[in-house]
Amino acid sequence: MKSQLTISLLVSDRRDTLKRCLDSIVPLLNAVDSELIIVFTGKDPETLEIARQYTSNIIPFTWCDDFAKARNAGLEEANGEWFLYLDDDEWFEDTTEIIRFFKSGEYREYETATYIQRNYDDWEGRSYNDAQVGRMCRLTPEIRFVSPIHEGLYPFEDPRKTIQSYVHHYGYVESGSASEGRKKFERNTALLRKVYEENPTAHICMQLAQEYRYVDEEEIAIEYCREGLRLAEKEERIHIHEMWMQVHLPVMLSSIGKKEEAVEAGEKLLLSSRLLEVGQAHIYSILSTLCWDLQRCQEGIRYVRKFHKTMRYLERHPEKAERQTGGSVTYTTAWEHAMPAYVAGVFFAAELKDPKQMKEILSWMPWDREKLVSKHYEHLDKLKVGDEEQRKEVLDGYSRLQTNNPYVSLQKAFHAEEKHLPAKAEKYYTVCAGNCPSGFMHQIVQMAGRNGFSLTPLLEHTSPETWRAYVNTLAEHMEAPDMPAFLEKLYPLMTDYPIYAGWLEQSLLEKLLSQGMTETEKLLELLKRYCGSVRREADTLYREDILAIQDYYALPSRYKFVFVAEKVLDALGSGRYEECIRLLRKAIHTYPQMSGAISCLSDYMEEKLKEPPRQVSEEFMVLGNQVKQVLNGLVANGQWGEAYGVAEQLLTLLPGDLEVLKMKQEIMRHMS
Repeated sequence: MKSQLTISLLVSDRRDTLKRCLDSIVPLLNAVDSELIIVFTGKDPETLEIARQYTSNIIPFTWCDDFAKARNAGLEEANGEWFLYLDDDEWFEDTTEIIRFFKSGEYREYETATYIQRNYDDWEGRSYNDAQVGRMCRLTPEIRFVSPIHEGLYPFEDPRKTIQSYVHHYGYVESGSASEGRKKFERNTALLRKVYEENPTAHICMQLAQEYRYVDEEEIAIEYCREGLRLAEKEERIHIHEMWMQVHLPVMLSSIGKKEEAVEAGEKLLLSSRLLEVGQAHIYSILSTLCWDLQRCQEGIRYVRKFHKTMRYLERHPEKAERQTGGSVTYTTAWEHAMPAYVAGVFFAAELKDPKQMKEILSWMPWDREKLVSKHYEHLDKLKVGDEEQRKEVLDGYSRLQTNNPYVSLQKAFHAEEKHLPAKAEKYYTVCAGNCPSGFMHQIVQMAGRNGFSLTPLLEHTSPETWRAYVNTLAEHMEAPDMPAFLEKLYPLMTDYPIYAGWLEQSLLEKLLSQGMTETEKLLELLKRYCGSVRREADTLYREDILAIQDYYALPSRYKFVFVAEKVLDALGSGRYEECIRLLRKAIHTYPQMSGAISCLSDYMEEKLKEPPRQVSEEFMVLGNQVKQVLNGLVANGQWGEAYGVAEQLLTLLPGDLEVLKMKQEIMRHMS
């Protein structure tokens, strides 16, 4: 009986991925009348045993540095109407769409099909590129694999089905030493050059260009790319490899600094009848960003418009968008080029003082595709900097957009705020606060403070780690004189989140206290407030018996500092200054961030102490040297503002200390 599908797998000795690969095609083998053929090129008996669990159709193959020959060994034994292949270091996420393709009978309408290979750039899977790969076809007597490396099926005829199922592939993630990577490159290029010398083709040129680009030898890659495009012109059909070279030629020229030449190459390609619409879209986007680098605003905005027009055309002709693919050059990747082109466009319009075009291009952006647009928010925000009239036009443009995108909602809130429409401003504030764009929390918090909006919509979607990181960053960048008023505005807006409110209060108070101050009464007032805030938090989050063990290893360092500071405040109140000195020695090691406050307190006690000078001097010399160690740490970390405050206080503790005087001069040089 003839199978609907033959699945062919080339297996070496990759035991770590083979089982996952085979398990991923089990649903396909179950649902579709299909056979599995394994071409085994390895030597490991355990790997072979894994393969035998899934099929008895195993073809031994002695490796001969030719992937096409190995693949053809499986192809020759295939008995299906259709043929599908993959590698043993890949595995399908889901085969439902492929199963539906065969079960519905849709496969009878096509000659070939592609699925997606998701190529990861890191082992964590955070960064990847999707490539549409032609690995499925109707079996005909003419079909065969070609090329000893980066092999492919030929002929690969139309009509072609584009399937969105994808395989995970980590084969391009760097592993091993650089010498191993170089060795693999030299092996691949030797095989490819041999084929090129015997029969130069556009396909081989593309593969050589990819190999040389991978090792950053762009000049050689460019030459193979140019040669490949010349050879492709002689071919009747436009193949995947040609589109890849068309798009990557200007990219590679730009990467080596030849931006003018890259523009010329792109413009020349746009005149070619062999450049399909998907390729045109990519090149229009590339040229628009190049024009920004070259400050050709009029020319650049023309390319942005042509990019937009081409993408609209492809939206109206989905069959072309689906069929036109050049491996990693697809309609999907053209959308990934959309935001760089549109962002360049709004900046071109801004440079040209053309608010009408700027607003029009803002309306073209794919705001509902959060993944595509979010990485550009920070850059877009620069449109509002400097020119007040431009800022108003930009906000007016955002206010007209029909989208719930969180960044746009924030801009709508700003616009409503400036138009004195508080209800409207709060409506948009609530939308963006509920889905805060990364990097924009401070703008949202500031808006809440200015208008008295509750912070609950923001905080209910904010993790403790994110809020803690925010308040720490806020304290680093806010000027000390602005902190009290800022805190007083926000505190009432956080009644539902007392712990978060406490962290904000503590972070700002730590900044004020770490800088030290001459007014001792003010310092003591802030320290008491800080201790009260931390103590309330501790009493809320921890059991009483845990807090009773004040050196308990799991307690945060600031808790331990506060436990000591409370004792210092008590001792100060009753004039027990020697006890204060001993406690402060402990406090400075427990929480060095408070070294500025500790220096101020030490200075205060020096004035108060009435004991003989020698006894006091020894105590203070010990404490002074401890504070000096903290100062050294601040200098080493480049924390110049905090270091200056500590140095000032330290000089009152150790007047005339040459080391401290020298450090203070260094600190002032860095602050100037």
